[in-house]
Amino acid sequence: MKINFTKKQFKHLLDLVHLGEWTANSSRNPEQLIKEYEELYQYINSFAKDFGYDDIITFERDHNEYYPTQAYENQLQPIIDVNDNDVFWNELSSRLAERDLANEAVVPRDKDERFKRLLEIEERYEEEFEENGLARLVVRED
Repeated sequence: MKINFTKKQFKHLLDLVHLGEWTANSSRNPEQLIKEYEELYQYINSFAKDFGYDDIITFERDHNEYYPTQAYENQLQPIIDVNDNDVFWNELSSRLAERDLANEAVVPRDKDERFKRLLEIEERYEEEFEENGLARLVVRED
């Protein structure tokens, strides 16, 4: 099979591969990396020079690997930041809602009712965080 890319399409592919590899491996220790993703990342990056993108993807002979330049990483960082921010607020609301539901005196046994109640609690947190951020979030000492 052969796939042809324009220079612009290949740049978008580089962006997506970088963002995907970042999502999959950035929080893992080197021995825990998803090797198949890292290998594909290296393979795609190996074509960067052919498309004229050796200014954003460089080859390090010492490690025998391709790396994005700091400037290229800085260019993609706003996309990562938006995602990280969304994940943070969604996870915070979701986890607090799960905790609160578990602590309620009567937890619905019906799966649909439980899910409905969970969403109600989650929505309350989402509204709170949207209006006030973390300003009113307090950790109590019991």
